[in-house]
Amino acid sequence: MKKLSLLLAMLLFVFSAANAQETPYQKAMKKEIGKSMEADSLPQLQEAANAFARIAALNPKEWQPYYYQALAYTYQGLTNSLPLDKKDAALAQAGELAKKAEAISSNNAEIVTLQGFMTMASLSADPASRGQTLSAQVLQSFGKALSIDNQNPRALILMAQMEAGMAKFFGSGPEKACGLAKQSVAAFEKQDEELLKATLMPYWGKKLAERMSKDCQ
Repeated sequence: MKKLSLLLAMLLFVFSAANAQETPYQKAMKKEIGKSMEADSLPQLQEAANAFARIAALNPKEWQPYYYQALAYTYQGLTNSLPLDKKDAALAQAGELAKKAEAISSNNAEIVTLQGFMTMASLSADPASRGQTLSAQVLQSFGKALSIDNQNPRALILMAQMEAGMAKFFGSGPEKACGLAKQSVAAFEKQDEELLKATLMPYWGKKLAERMSKDCQ
C-alpha cells in the first residue's frame, strides 16, 4: 500500500512538473487544437481559425498556428452548405496560411499533406470541371509528403480516398485504395497520440482511416 501511494505521488509530481514547464504558447495551442478537433459547424471552424490567428500574431516564428488555422479553413472549404465562391475563398486563405507555415518549416510532411488536402477540397468543390486538372496535383502532393515521411498516416489515408474516387470513376478495383487505408491504420497505431498532443503535432484522421479500412473488409 505504501509503495502504491509513493508511486501515485511520484506520478502526480511528474505530471505537475510537466504542466508547470508549459509555456503560455503551448497551453493556448493545446486548448485551441482540442477545441478545433471537435468543431463541426462553420461558426466553430471560424472561431478556431480566429483563435489560431491570434496565437500566430503573438508567435510568428511558430509554424503550428498557421497550420491549424489553414486546416480550419480547409474544413470550411469542404462544407456542403457553402456556395462554390465561398468554398474557394476559404481554400485560398488556407493556401496562404500554409505558405507561411512552409516558410518557417520547409520540407515538412504535415504541411505538404495539408496542401494536398486543400487541393483535394478544391477538386471536390467542382469535380466536373476540376477533376482532370487537379487530380494529378493532389496525387503529387501526397506523393511528395510520403517521400518525406513514408509512414505519415494522414498522407496515406488521403491518398487512399483519392485512389478510391479514381477507381470508382474509372471502374477499377479498390485494392490500391484499401491497401493504403490499411497502411494508414497501421501507421496511426504506431504513433503515441498523447505525445503528439503534448508536442502540438497533428493527430487528426484516425477515425477516417479506421472507417475506410473497415469498409474494405
